[in-house]
Amino acid sequence: MSAVELHYDLQEFVKEKGTLADKLRLVAAGYRITDDERVTIIERLESILNEDGGVPFDLDVGNPSSVKETAEILALVSKFRKEHESLVRKLTSFLVSRQKGNGGFAETLNLDPFIEDKWGESLGREFYPVGKSITWLTGKALEALCLVKYEDEERLKRARDYLVGLQYEDGHWPDFEGQEVSDPLATGNILPALKAVGVNDDSKVYEDGRAALFQHLKTSVERDWQYDMVDLSAVGRPISDKETEVIRRGVELVVQTQSEDGGWSHAGTKKSDPELSSILGYVVQHCGKF
Repeated sequence: MSAVELHYDLQEFVKEKGTLADKLRLVAAGYRITDDERVTIIERLESILNEDGGVPFDLDVGNPSSVKETAEILALVSKFRKEHESLVRKLTSFLVSRQKGNGGFAETLNLDPFIEDKWGESLGREFYPVGKSITWLTGKALEALCLVKYEDEERLKRARDYLVGLQYEDGHWPDFEGQEVSDPLATGNILPALKAVGVNDDSKVYEDGRAALFQHLKTSVERDWQYDMVDLSAVGRPISDKETEVIRRGVELVVQTQSEDGGWSHAGTKKSDPELSSILGYVVQHCGKF
């Protein structure tokens, strides 16, 4: 598959409306961001860090530090870790402080009202509860730590084992231990982490997870569920014609649903969301080349 062109200008939309994380996703995806612009973004990021080294929830100054925000930022700056050693050290220190005894990662209780305000009382607690280890959150943290070459293998292995032990028979993962249903979006955050930590492609846990996610993506493409394409890059390079077709159609779905302002909106809404837009823009850049 050749590189794919978007119909509208995503970059200008994200530059105008997006957070620092959204802009860094453009950098990671290979969009036209100069080195000076990147350095300015990272310097601004350093200026809003909390004293504990974490990134504030929603990147709003004064909010408590978030594992999700910190892990995502750490992964995005990992390519420049030698240039920004102090930042990487702070982010890493905060992340490992949020690892629980079972190997998983959790948000602190003081984030509960912020999560509830953003996602609602029922939905937020359904997939993003505080105070307990979360699978998809652990996936984000583990991948980020691996990308910056974190050296404490014992911590990495505990996170890996926590994830491996919670995989369901359908190949997916629940959002947390004890949740009865599996969540394909959790799988999309976990597969890259397992690969980064060294789990073999031909291991049962990885093969089952990848097959389950591909089936989910195939169904989502057939139903025009554009949002689920955020996980299209999590399956890696296609290894069959059928997989190539799913990725091709998924990228086409993303391109076709782009709004004229350059972004993408969530189902049932008209206003483009910068975070979703930067993620889907990354997907197009990454998967459009397969």
